[in-house]
Amino acid sequence: MNKGNFAVLVATLLLWTTGLSAAVYKTVDAEGNVVYTDEPVGNQKPVDLPPLSTIPPPKYTSSQPSAKTKGSTSGYTKLSIVSPEPDGTLRDNTGAVPVSAGLEPALNVAAGHRFQYYLDGQTQGEPTASNKIVITNVDRGSHNVAVAVIDAEDQEVIRSNPVPFHLHRQSTNFPRGPGAPTPTPRAR
Repeated sequence: MNKGNFAVLVATLLLWTTGLSAAVYKTVDAEGNVVYTDEPVGNQKPVDLPPLSTIPPPKYTSSQPSAKTKGSTSGYTKLSIVSPEPDGTLRDNTGAVPVSAGLEPALNVAAGHRFQYYLDGQTQGEPTASNKIVITNVDRGSHNVAVAVIDAEDQEVIRSNPVPFHLHRQSTNFPRGPGAPTPTPRAR
């Protein structure tokens, strides 16, 4: 079937279906069973149905968070994670992850502003005036780190985009790391 014939077929079906009635008829059979149908029996009149209940769709925010600012009164133009690097791999058997934030202009400590750090969306420690912290005992694997500036009332002023990183911790299963010789199997 070529595109022209297909378009004519679709248009015909659409026009035909719009003319159909969506009436519902109610009957009770000899045994007292209620039956609903779309075809009238005798001279029945359609049942008046209540309007369909609808729920508006939820309003979703973007899945890619961006640096958010609360008005232009904060004065901050940029907040970002400087370290670890995006998609970087850290190697630390204790699970220590050094995090460094970059803020332009500098943090307004006089106004009570502080940094709040996040690992995988969970707060890490208390808010601090330092743009560097070390998050300890992080499990091996992939994680996201972010930072926010909060004011004296603990309201978020600006937040960085999350930065993904990967932590490699040695295991007793792989004690020498990549490139180590394969252990010889034990004799049974």
